Amino acid sequence: MKLRNFSLFQSLSAKTNQRRLVSIFTLSLFLFVIPEAIAKFKPRTRKPPKEYSLGGGSRGCPGDVGIPLTLLAPQTYVGETASKRPTFAWFMSTARTVDFMLFEVKPNQNPQVVVKMEELNSSPGVNKFVVPSTQPELTMGKAYFWQISMLCPNGLAYERAEFEVMNIPLALKESIKPANNSTKKVTHLAEQGLWYDAFAEALKYSSQGKLGELGSNLIQELIEHENTGNKPNDSEKINSRIKNLQLIYHQKN
Repeated sequence: MKLRNFSLFQSLSAKTNQRRLVSIFTLSLFLFVIPEAIAKFKPRTRKPPKEYSLGGGSRGCPGDVGIPLTLLAPQTYVGETASKRPTFAWFMSTARTVDFMLFEVKPNQNPQVVVKMEELNSSPGVNKFVVPSTQPELTMGKAYFWQISMLCPNGLAYERAEFEVMNIPLALKESIKPANNSTKKVTHLAEQGLWYDAFAEALKYSSQGKLGELGSNLIQELIEHENTGNKPNDSEKINSRIKNLQLIYHQKN
């Protein structure tokens, strides 16, 4: 009888140890796959955009349902990129054909069209576009603004955002090289205020049409910075944009 009880005790102890090992392994795996918290996006400056590069207000065509055309980039101040072929991203709830235009901002002159791509297919969700290699690269130190437009029964609906092409700091170049992890790379870019570069990198790790975890973190930071320093006469338009960005944030997956 004692021998049988001892054997039973050994069996129970073995099962208990096995469960402990499984729990430890599961916890270790859980800790391993969770990425470190992304650093906050920090605009280096909040330079106001030129009057003509301001968006037309987040709106869509009459009859469209859901979130209207919304650019996923700074609009209340000039964004920054270190890429000569940046990635441009926007959100729509309705599939539509849109036109993409890129303008160079010239001091004391009218904006000059640099790129014009017509009838791009825009799907519900997050859309992105990179200027093709058949077009010239952008120039370091220059300012530009991009526009997404669509023809509606009542006229043209469009959104614009201004940005500058920056010379990437040497320290940042060195910090990105060893960043073999997506979160670290996005973090380095976001900390330097390079919105377009950080967001493009984040979208590489998301499903088509979705923000993913890294992208949604950046949108949350974008909302925070779009919500400060607004002019009183722009408050209604900005509040509408922030509301749309918040709705987009909640659709991250």
